[in-house]
Amino acid sequence: MKTRFIPYSILLIFVSMLFFVSCKKELTGEDNAQEVITTMQLTFTPQNGGNSVSYKFDDPDGPGGNNPVKDQIILSAGVTYDVVLQLLNKTTDPLEDVTLEVEKDGEAHHLYYEPSTTSNLTVTNLSNDVNGLPLGIKSVWKTGAAGSGTIKITLRHYPGFPPDKLASDPVDSPKSSTDVEVEFATIVK
Repeated sequence: MKTRFIPYSILLIFVSMLFFVSCKKELTGEDNAQEVITTMQLTFTPQNGGNSVSYKFDDPDGPGGNNPVKDQIILSAGVTYDVVLQLLNKTTDPLEDVTLEVEKDGEAHHLYYEPSTTSNLTVTNLSNDVNGLPLGIKSVWKTGAAGSGTIKITLRHYPGFPPDKLASDPVDSPKSSTDVEVEFATIVK
């Protein structure tokens, strides 16, 4: 009797291991973890023609290591720019383009652009997620007269399935948390 029990026990353990290894967990919004972002790059293309220019925040070793490098955004007065934002994670090899993940899970993300009043910048026309709500990977920036100030760019993450994201949610909504926040110094000349 004892000799039969051992093979059945081993067989039961083996089958159980196969079951747990082969089953893949269905992801829900609750499993949609916050993104690791080390780099934020903005590419500006003047709508009336001209060369594109890029500015970035870069912290390739992630939080707590070396100090990040942050460009000052310098734009021409009285110009409208099409702007594309790119997010990267340089702590992985190869580096990860987090923008693709943010776009894919757009209904769980919202980029906020907050220019200071002295920056003479207006940010409009944020690109939308699949539900028609603001996402903000693409935007339009219009400069006014010469001036200097700042612009804070914040990526907020909405957990849950489906995420409870509304167009009217403020940047500090308790429904969401910050994936990354960068404040750039700006000059319009």
